[in-house]
Amino acid sequence: MSDLIGKIKGKIDKGISKVNVESKKLIEKQKIKLQVSELDSRKKILLLDLGKFTHLMLESSEQSVDKMAEKSVSKKSSSNIKPDKWEQSVLTVLKSVCEGKLDNILFENTDDEFKITAKSLSAEVEKSLPNSEKKQQNLQWLGRVIAKFGITSRKYSKRINRERETVYEFHKLKTVAALDKVINNNETKPLKKHKDVDYKELMLSKSREINTLETKIKNLESKLLKVES
Repeated sequence: MSDLIGKIKGKIDKGISKVNVESKKLIEKQKIKLQVSELDSRKKILLLDLGKFTHLMLESSEQSVDKMAEKSVSKKSSSNIKPDKWEQSVLTVLKSVCEGKLDNILFENTDDEFKITAKSLSAEVEKSLPNSEKKQQNLQWLGRVIAKFGITSRKYSKRINRERETVYEFHKLKTVAALDKVINNNETKPLKKHKDVDYKELMLSKSREINTLETKIKNLESKLLKVES
């Protein structure tokens, strides 16, 4: 009877040991699978980041090319609108008006705007040139000069002292900005940029992280095979 009980007890102990081993294997397998799942999730996030940085790098490259093209066109344009002596004299007179030096020739004057007749402007331009360089320009020429150099103005006809005259209306701040750009060849300075992002380095960094994760995943998968065998 004691032998029978011993055999039964041995079988039970053996069964319990086998269950314990299988339980440990199951727990280990679940633990490894969980680690692999976490690493896979991190890898997917890194792949999304890598794709985003690739897109941004390509976009940045295209913008750089566009800016270079715009800069080239801008230089060519600015070189084509250098004023001659007569045109320069018109710009100089308008600048003096904006600075409050020629209020006496104005038709109307406010804090923000001033109005001047084409005749008064033309006469003042004539005064600023030496006799050897004076040439009778028609009043329409003034309008072409103003438009040529991008000076914002409104032109209209008004009866003054029983005569119909052409009047130009200028906004002072806008006129000063346009004049400074032409007279001083002072292109508007771009805003200070933040340091350019090195997308290539970011992409390399993400790629290295992805390679590291893939190595860890392979090692875990090899470990899982051993546990299951």
